[in-house]
Amino acid sequence: MKNIQNDNSADVGIGTLIIFIAMVLVAAVAAAVLIQTSGLLQQKAQSTGKEATSEVSSNLKIVSVVGTDWNASDAIDLLNITVSLAAGGSDIDMAQTVVKYIDDRNTTTHSFNNTMSISIPTDGASYFKYSELRSVSGNPNNVLSSGDLGIITLYLNNTYGSSQELATRGKGKIMILPESGTAVIKDVVAPSTFGGKNEVQLFP
Repeated sequence: MKNIQNDNSADVGIGTLIIFIAMVLVAAVAAAVLIQTSGLLQQKAQSTGKEATSEVSSNLKIVSVVGTDWNASDAIDLLNITVSLAAGGSDIDMAQTVVKYIDDRNTTTHSFNNTMSISIPTDGASYFKYSELRSVSGNPNNVLSSGDLGIITLYLNNTYGSSQELATRGKGKIMILPESGTAVIKDVVAPSTFGGKNEVQLFP
């Protein structure tokens, strides 16, 4: 006959259990913090990538530049700059666009004004006009969209107090700064003679 021994003393292990639970809780909190932080970093990375792409890529391209001797002064005093969206470019609000014209004497900043005339403005400011030669929507507006063909009309003699007319063999620089994206720069050179014409192709 076997004897059964009763052992009434044992370690409950409460301390070990508390340590185990504490480790599980700490790991869960750490995991939650890591997941939240990685989510925020991913959102910031995506946002930064989109902004960087928008800043380094040009939304606008210059198709052609035609100079006009409007006042028969043997110098170009009006530029018609045909523009379109670059591949993958987003819509451009021309009312928020700035156009600069630079020659060997001055730099003039032109802002949007579709009501101005060719005459020299009396408010000391310089402007440009915008129109659409082709509008895909069929409703021309001040927004250059994909498929549109827009024309920026720049008056070189409307600078208050001075003129930037482009004489024969003269050189100038057109700089178009859209609301987003990089500036578009185009150099223009007047021909050695106008040959009796009042319009000359400066680009291409």
